[in-house]
Amino acid sequence: MHTPKVNLITILKSSGLWKVKIFKLVDYSLGAFLSFLLPATVNISPLISIEQIKKILIIRPGGVGDAIFLLPFLRAIQTSFPTVEISILCEHRNLEVFSSQRDLHLRLYCYDFPFGLKDIFTRSYDVVIDTEQWHYLSAIVSYFIKHKQTVGFATRPRRAKLFTHRVAYDEHTHEMENFYNLFKPFLKAPCPSLNNSFLLAKNLLEWASKNIPQNTVALFLGASIPLRRFSREQSLRLIQYLRERNSSVILLGGKDVVGIADELLEKVGDNRICNFVGQTSLEQTAALIKESQVFIGPDSGVMHLACAVGTPVVAVFGPGNLRKWTPRGERDRVITENVECSPCTRFGYTVPTCRGSYHCMRDIKVEQIISAVTKIIS
Repeated sequence: MHTPKVNLITILKSSGLWKVKIFKLVDYSLGAFLSFLLPATVNISPLISIEQIKKILIIRPGGVGDAIFLLPFLRAIQTSFPTVEISILCEHRNLEVFSSQRDLHLRLYCYDFPFGLKDIFTRSYDVVIDTEQWHYLSAIVSYFIKHKQTVGFATRPRRAKLFTHRVAYDEHTHEMENFYNLFKPFLKAPCPSLNNSFLLAKNLLEWASKNIPQNTVALFLGASIPLRRFSREQSLRLIQYLRERNSSVILLGGKDVVGIADELLEKVGDNRICNFVGQTSLEQTAALIKESQVFIGPDSGVMHLACAVGTPVVAVFGPGNLRKWTPRGERDRVITENVECSPCTRFGYTVPTCRGSYHCMRDIKVEQIISAVTKIIS
């Protein structure tokens, strides 16, 4: 097992978009410096009772996957305590996860929009919960917001000192358990399930049902980190296998994989394959997955979305941390090669040691995936 240390070289070498890397570089330098200068908060005990709370602010930077993991806990709080006002400070890239769940009645703010941040700092909260696992800036924001108490993960000493309540974090346990430890004082039930926590409007489900055939298998071509994606050969063979077994196929993914989808369709030459790559919102993608028999995809935010809508998942893990992010549904299946150098990801930083061979993904046998799909369908 290889888990990279997080330092400047890790950030520069890690896979992913440079836009995200720049944010991480700012956090690594400015965030670390500010957290060093700030005096430690007093560890207030005991934690305020949920019955006394009127306003909660929950901070959730990052991508779609982490935001989806937050939904079951938001539902649990609102079900038990409907009068509590819940605000979310998120990023534009995960905003739709929260804005799509209209039944939750959330106040939404974005880091990306300064006016939203200004409003956050003029309000006062009983509790601020920082769900970020590693970086400094979210903890610094929670430090300066008007609050009675703050709660966050104690993954780094400088980060931990900024909270009035510090929660232990275990890199080797499932992320739902870590989130549960963070929210446990505000819940009156055991750890909630991710499955069926993403709700969809009736009109969206009707739209999806009209746009895809029956017996559909959803194949996700994307992943924010390219080396987690299926190769073109793997995707092509999957499509061919599924069509030979008379399963309808829909292709899903963002605009970054439009070219891959077009290339696959040209090679397959089957007009019965529905291509939605680069054409759907997060809600529409969720509805298409919900109306499918099975979802096939690599470790990604959309894979977690499939779990959250309740569709059986065949998840393929390569460089990602299987212990932390594995699907937990009764009908879900996981495919992995269990190579020695995997996972090579830590707190969102993926630094491969395989020098470009990516055998954790490239050695995955398509037959394994098809076998898992067949078992679910049957």
